[in-house]
Amino acid sequence: MTTIAAKPRLWAPFLPFDEEDTARATPRRRGLPRSLVAWLLLPALAALVTVGVMYAAQTAQATALTYQIASLRASNSQLSNTQELQAQRLQELQSAGQVAQSASHLGLAPPSTWTVVNPPAAATSDPLTPVIVALRGG
Repeated sequence: MTTIAAKPRLWAPFLPFDEEDTARATPRRRGLPRSLVAWLLLPALAALVTVGVMYAAQTAQATALTYQIASLRASNSQLSNTQELQAQRLQELQSAGQVAQSASHLGLAPPSTWTVVNPPAAATSDPLTPVIVALRGG
């Protein structure tokens, strides 16, 4: 009977399951089973994922609040400018020249004579008497 033998491979890495090299294979260590190691690492992985999600949520909230603060500052600046313009316009409208111009535009003129009106000498015990007299036009 003729036996054909293959040439040994020169380029192949060491594989522990080759029939020729069973003597060189290292025995497997006795330790924790892989499934137990996975179950022990699961809480640590869950904690890392939880911390990552919480960090991402906090960062997103901080970014949103930063944009809101910037928007409110811009709005505050715009409202301050509007308030300054309104105060300036109010001062212009309350000036004596503007009041006289508006009165003449409406056909009003200053009186030719001035008269001082004194309230009547009514009973001073009632504090509403001057108010009632003023309301009646007297």
